Amino acid sequence: MAPEKQYALLLEPLLPQAAAYARSILRNRDDAADAVQQAALRGLERIRTFDAERPFKGWWFAILRNCCIDTIRRSKATRAEDLESLETPEDSGPGASDWEHLSRAMSRLPEPHREMLRLRYFADLSYRELAESLGIPLGTVMSRLYLARKALQAQLIQDET
Repeated sequence: MAPEKQYALLLEPLLPQAAAYARSILRNRDDAADAVQQAALRGLERIRTFDAERPFKGWWFAILRNCCIDTIRRSKATRAEDLESLETPEDSGPGASDWEHLSRAMSRLPEPHREMLRLRYFADLSYRELAESLGIPLGTVMSRLYLARKALQAQLIQDET
C-alpha cells in the first residue's frame, strides 16, 4: 500500500481527538480547524520519514502541537488575559461553568503541565504516545503526568475555597 494511502487510513480516526486537542490549546474553533488541516498536510509531506516502529499517533500529535504553536506565534495570543476572552468549547448550556472552571485552573498551571494534560485527555494519547510526542522517556511521562494531575487538583481545590 502506498504511504499516502496508509497515512490517510491512520489519520482519519484521529481527527476528532485532534480537533479537541487543538481547540484546547487555541481556544478557537476556526484556528483549531486550520491547525489540524495544516498538520495533516505537514504529516502527508513527511510521511516517508515516519518510522513504523514508533507510534503513529504520537508522531502525528507532535506535528499538530507544532502547528498549534505556530498559530499562537502568528496571532501573538500567548498572554493569559487574551486567552480568557477567547471562545470556550461550550459557550452556553449544561457544563459551560464546569468548562470555565477547568479552563481557569489549567491556565494557571505551568505550560509543561498544561501540555501533558491536553495530550493525555484531549488527544487521548497513551503513555507511550506521550513519550513519542514529547520526545521524553516513558518514566518521565509518568512522573510529569502525576505532577500535572496533582497541580490541577490543587488549582481546582483552591478555586472552591
